[in-house]
Amino acid sequence: PITAKKTVRVQCFGNFEVFINEELAKFRYSKTKELLAYLVDRKGAAIETGELCAVLWEDKPYSQSLRSQLRNSVADLIHCLSDAGAETMIRKKRNSLAVDTSAFDCDFYSFLQIEPGAVNAYKGEYMTQYSWAEMTLGNLERMQEKLGGRT
Repeated sequence: PITAKKTVRVQCFGNFEVFINEELAKFRYSKTKELLAYLVDRKGAAIETGELCAVLWEDKPYSQSLRSQLRNSVADLIHCLSDAGAETMIRKKRNSLAVDTSAFDCDFYSFLQIEPGAVNAYKGEYMTQYSWAEMTLGNLERMQEKLGGRT
């Protein structure tokens, strides 16, 4: 029998959530979800380990311990995605990580493509649980103002 490939859907509007086959993804560590959120927010750009540690643990100095926690979160993320056959969503290189933006559905990316459904779904909230997401929120607000009533 042919088995359907599991799909990943990322929701950035409101709270950040990850769905695998329409079920909420379960990560072992809370920072794993935030790690993925940050990579999604960076739209496929490669992010170095130091920057990831600084963002995820903004109140702690960079250390071997933080790098170890980051490695654990990366392993957790890849494990969770590989269970869904979606591990190719993460592009891992020495000292950096990125997401393959074409490997999953994302309301934020659809909004950037000015897809009417995503533009209409945006209600002024973006990854509300993460303070670092406020800069992107400002950009989305400006974009929405420019779009006006064009959808």
